[in-house]
Amino acid sequence: MGRPSTRNKLLDSAEDLFGRHGLGGVSLRTINTEAGLSPAALHYHFGSKEALLEALLERRMPALMERRSRLLDELSASETAPTTRDVLAALVLPLVDLVAEGRDDGLRYLRLIHRLQADRNLDPQFVMDRWPGGVARLVPLLQKANPSLSLPLVQFRLSLVIELMLQSLAHGVPPEGGNFENHVSSLLDFLTGGFVVANPGESL
Repeated sequence: MGRPSTRNKLLDSAEDLFGRHGLGGVSLRTINTEAGLSPAALHYHFGSKEALLEALLERRMPALMERRSRLLDELSASETAPTTRDVLAALVLPLVDLVAEGRDDGLRYLRLIHRLQADRNLDPQFVMDRWPGGVARLVPLLQKANPSLSLPLVQFRLSLVIELMLQSLAHGVPPEGGNFENHVSSLLDFLTGGFVVANPGESL
């Protein structure tokens, strides 16, 4: 395997640092230093922190959205109505595949996304506009699987599901040799149970 390019060194270092400290906690100089490069390297390749973040998202987001879109296409084309667990699996499994295929790289990306989400530095509308076919398609399928739940409640519960999913996969994945399949199955069971629970006092 060849040595990583200067651009990839910067992306790897930024992904790790942003995931641990957030966007506001990391300077461009720190990223250059972590990558072992000159102070001008990041500005030369990306120009700004905003462009760097966009490049980080672009590295893996298209493949994730393509996988999720294929799973949602299968659910939409099915003659039987999808279950809540089916729909949530389409949300979770592309991220699981990312970790399974490149454990350290996948975990680093998930930790970045989770930190951006927690710090409110990831604009959902930007993601949906830039990489369509993903999360926005979950809502109608979840409504179909849960006809007794109002649209605001479906949207609210989905936001909770996404937060817990990212937290669990980014920071709760068993160490090498642990049973990842059991972890994912338990996560899906928990997310599904929380989503479908009755809510007689609905106020949303």
